[in-house]
Amino acid sequence: MNTAAAAIPAAGAAGPTPVISKRPWLGILAVLLGAIASTLSTRLTSNGLADIRGAIGVGIDEGAWIPTAFTASQMLMGPASVWLGKVFGVRLVLLWGAITFGVAEALIPLSPNLSTILVLQAFAGLGSAVFIPLTIGFILQNLPPKLWAFGVGAYAMNIELSLNIAATIEGWYSEHSAWQWIFWQNALFAVPLAACIWFGIPPAPYDRETARTGDYWGMVFASVGLAVLYAALDQGDRLDWLGSDLIVGMLCTGLLLIALFLLYETTAAHPGIDFSLLLRRNLMLSMLLIVLIRYLLTASSYLVPQFLQVVRGLRPQQVGDVLLWVAVPQVVLAPTVAWLVNRLDARYLQVVGMLFLIVANFHASFLTSAWAEENFIVPQLLTAIGQSLALISLLFVVVRNLPMDQILAFGALLQTARLFGGQLGSAGLQVFSRKMEQVHSNLLGQHVGTHDLTTLERLHTYTGILLPNTQGTGAADARAVGALSETVRTQAFTLTYADGYLLSAGVALLGLLMVLCLRRPAS
Repeated sequence: MNTAAAAIPAAGAAGPTPVISKRPWLGILAVLLGAIASTLSTRLTSNGLADIRGAIGVGIDEGAWIPTAFTASQMLMGPASVWLGKVFGVRLVLLWGAITFGVAEALIPLSPNLSTILVLQAFAGLGSAVFIPLTIGFILQNLPPKLWAFGVGAYAMNIELSLNIAATIEGWYSEHSAWQWIFWQNALFAVPLAACIWFGIPPAPYDRETARTGDYWGMVFASVGLAVLYAALDQGDRLDWLGSDLIVGMLCTGLLLIALFLLYETTAAHPGIDFSLLLRRNLMLSMLLIVLIRYLLTASSYLVPQFLQVVRGLRPQQVGDVLLWVAVPQVVLAPTVAWLVNRLDARYLQVVGMLFLIVANFHASFLTSAWAEENFIVPQLLTAIGQSLALISLLFVVVRNLPMDQILAFGALLQTARLFGGQLGSAGLQVFSRKMEQVHSNLLGQHVGTHDLTTLERLHTYTGILLPNTQGTGAADARAVGALSETVRTQAFTLTYADGYLLSAGVALLGLLMVLCLRRPAS
């Protein structure tokens, strides 16, 4: 395999000449701040949903739509953001996105009812949706090729930091501050973001030709279809999937609109996406790998909190301390991996990254109900290394093989793969955990018979422990049965999360096989 330096495409390129920033570092900082804001806002809202519901007085079913409104709106804006960036320029689109996002996040805690919150969440999602699709394009247009790896590395680092640091931030707010700061911190975040955009990204002229030949029907079909599908996936487990008319309706509508989008794009005079790019072996595999890696990122930030909260009963901030073992090392790992991909074939690094992820998940699959925070340090560190190697090297391979006029289009594809990969991971793990918990509870329950000698001995032991603090033998006996039921429940959940890690190890193994199928980048 050749070094990555030999893989720079002759992207001379078709497409308009970009306006280069005189202060590219400010522009890069702007788009990276946007990447943090977009991901962190989603995670903070999900992690703090119980506090938000309690503060505004809504139930689980109504409150479940609060994070969905944000991320579904991101999906809605994703395909249009590329066209907007071409027509009005990256600077104007990002600036309006930052202002919309900041104002909406500032107003959410002041909302009088749930309906207003959902509307403002949708506006915040629309504003933040432009950040990530336009990030990669601006990085590549304003950095020399030898620094692309560091731009991509910083982008990936911010995604991983945001995913794993949100629990710590939300936990701190719940214990030391107020739930409103889940949103207000994002509003404050938007101020330096807008300043960096204003001073770091040059204005671009209005592109009349792109506006005139816009792929309007394609954008409508894709945007609405993806948003509806995302909402169906996000609410599916709560509403019993195909047992819900709403979920079935959303799935059918979303799939129909995506089918119309594909049909329209193959017949339109000016299609918005060049599907011939997706037929390239490396790019097709890379997009699938992005979905797969996003699943692994979601799994690592889902299984640990679930185990520590459900089985060990830890508070959110204590859970967040464990996730920091993935987040904090990124500060060192990201620039290190970026330095390596400029000197080694990035496919080597992807292989090593997948191997780390396989080992990390397989190691964690041996967890027991006695595991505490310190037991997760080794698998979390292995996960941090594996995720950095796999994600940064993968993105680097993709951008090295794209013509410059397709960079913005790739940003939209990246946004779609990122959101759908995360949602597929979340929905899949929820369904998997629920089903496996039922299986393990049933299997364990078969060995806890009312006439089984071991069961009777365990109940007798529990009764003896509980009797000194209980009035009456009967009450102690009842509490002993409850304690035994809780033990069975704890073991069922422990086995469930262990199976979740085995599933993730299998997904990482599939990713390794896909990486081995990648071709050497064209020189």
